[in-house]
Amino acid sequence: MFDTTKDLGPKGTLTDPRLWSRVRVAPLPVSRMKHEFPQTLAYQLDLPVFEARELIEEYRRFLYLSAITDAQRVAPEAVRKAWAMHAHSPDYSAFCAGALGKQLGLDDGTRKFGANAAYRRTLQSYVREFGTTPPPAIWPPAISPRIPRWLTAHAAVLGVTGLVAWERGEPLILAAGLGLSLVIYGLDVYAAHMSGERRGLGAAVSDDLDYFLVDTKNR
Repeated sequence: MFDTTKDLGPKGTLTDPRLWSRVRVAPLPVSRMKHEFPQTLAYQLDLPVFEARELIEEYRRFLYLSAITDAQRVAPEAVRKAWAMHAHSPDYSAFCAGALGKQLGLDDGTRKFGANAAYRRTLQSYVREFGTTPPPAIWPPAISPRIPRWLTAHAAVLGVTGLVAWERGEPLILAAGLGLSLVIYGLDVYAAHMSGERRGLGAAVSDDLDYFLVDTKNR
């Protein structure tokens, strides 16, 4: 197992030391091949095992930061990959109940407006709680918010039909474009909700604007 005795630093003031003591030692899932979580994560992300252990330490810290507040916390890409793998395991719900004291749904905060501001607040909380700067190899100073890939489809449909409608003086063309855009959006949202836990085909093909704009905890 990875080192759970990492020094928090002289300036670290934990809001909830008992919560952190649970999170830092709570068991993570073992694969069906009986591989420990660090080995499985290392294989999935093509990392050396020691780097996977370091990533898991940062993942645990992110879970703690998310559990002590209802404010949005945004995980860096590497941490989110570890989170996604854990969240898709059958033991995740029990882990949340036992270690965090609440359910923490997998949430890609980089898909929301204000993602960079929320990420900066996450970094500030990290320093305040743990008394140290997060490792930049895992926690970059800023993130690049992800725009839903289908947003370009909406823009293209409305842009082209709007231009044609303007040139021909036919507002019905723009109305048809708006209708097509709504159909695209409807299919996107439908795909997102095909799975209640955002797994399977729905989660695989969807990048819906509804998820982009709305916090999953309010679903």
